[in-house]
Formats: sequence, structure tokens, C-alpha cells
Amino acid sequence: MSDTVVPQVNEKLKALSDEHTVECLPCKQRNGAHYMGLEQLYEREKKLACSLTREKIAGVTGIALDNISRHLSALQARGLIERQRTGRQSVFVLGEWLDVKGDGSYRLEWFYLEGLYGITKDDLTQSVRSDLTKSSDQTRPSASGQTRRKASDNNRKENRQEKTVNGVFQQLSDLDQPQARTDYVAQSILEELGDTRSSPFYRLVAAKVPEGVIRDALAEIRQDGAENPAALFTYKIKRWGLGHLKRSTGR
Repeated sequence: MSDTVVPQVNEKLKALSDEHTVECLPCKQRNGAHYMGLEQLYEREKKLACSLTREKIAGVTGIALDNISRHLSALQARGLIERQRTGRQSVFVLGEWLDVKGDGSYRLEWFYLEGLYGITKDDLTQSVRSDLTKSSDQTRPSASGQTRRKASDNNRKENRQEKTVNGVFQQLSDLDQPQARTDYVAQSILEELGDTRSSPFYRLVAAKVPEGVIRDALAEIRQDGAENPAALFTYKIKRWGLGHLKRSTGR
């Protein structure tokens, strides 16, 4: 499986995980208790898991049904997923949640895919802890401690992600380019994603991230047809920023 296909399949599995949480009828009938025990994987083992049929994965990713097993095996071999077979429907573990403050009040998602880009769990927790120290008005998750929210809450989640990412990019040097170029790139991001509330964040990204990296991220999002392009852009840029910071500082 190519390096281009790996992120696409993995990110779509994550999206399917959110969709399952919202729409799973057996879960609703059990007052949220998943019939395959996903809530136990989450609460007891701190795993980010979903359960999907091969048909569902094929329908969303556009991969032929006969090739699904091969691609899943490739993801598993590269350490990007863990798979528990249960017949037609399997349980996929995509990562872990991290207890940032040690008391369960702030949970952060870390996906195995991020490890492929050199982003460790310590990288994420240290970044968020630093950001929490600087800003006393950091928005916290709900009392349930869940790290995932329904689609209607995506914009609020996206804003929280941006606060975390801001701390990463503030540690990077500005690009050697005219301010007019930075403004142009920021406006291009805004026109592509259409989220005016995130304009300050897009200006920060345009000042710190090479235009080619930004254009590639937007092109991938456009090609994938993401349900929430702005949130996926934030994720991709965060991944690049952490990886770049780690390489440049040698930490």
C-alpha cells in the first residue's frame, strides 16, 4: 500500500468510527453500550476503536471489496491499525486516548498513523500541556470525557484543535516571504474551506507553513471529499507542524 493511500484509508476509518457512534442502532438499544464491547476498549484500555463490515469500508473508500482484506492487512503490518476479527464485522483499533492532566478531565486522541510521521504521544501531550499553561480559558471536553463529538459539534471541536495547533506553530520561524504572499495564501485557504471564524489560524499557518505543503493538503482533502474539510485540514497541518518541529529541534 502506498504512502498516499495509507493516510486516506486510515482517515476514512476514523470518519467511519464517528459515523458509527452516531448511527449504530444496537448501541442505542443498549443505552450506548456497544454490542461488541467497544466502550470497554475505550474506558478500560484507552483504545480508539470502531467496528465495520468490509462492505461498509469498500463503499466509503472506493476500494474494490475483494481488495479490502489486502489493504487492511497492509495497514496492520505497518502498525497503523490493530484488528480483531469477529466474522463479517471486525473491530479496528486506530490509536489511543491520552490522559493529559492525569485525572481524566482532558483526553487527547493519538492515532497510530501519527507515529508513522514521527509524532509520539509525548509530543502531543507536551504540546497541549504547554498550551493549557499559557491559556486559562482553554475549552475542556464535556463531563463524559469523550474525545469525539457528533457532526453538529465539529466546528467547536475544530476551534479547540486550532488552539492546540497554535502552540506548535508559534515555536516555528516565519517564512521568508512578503506579507502580501502570506495574506494571499491565507485567503486561498479561507476560500477553499469557507470557515471565516478560523481566519486568524489560517493566517498563522500561511506565515509558518510552505505554500506547497498547504496546497498539497488542500488538494488531498478536495480529492477525498471530507465531510468536514476544515477539521481535516487542521489535523493534517498539526501533523506536519509537529513532525517539522521535531526534526528541526532534534527532540
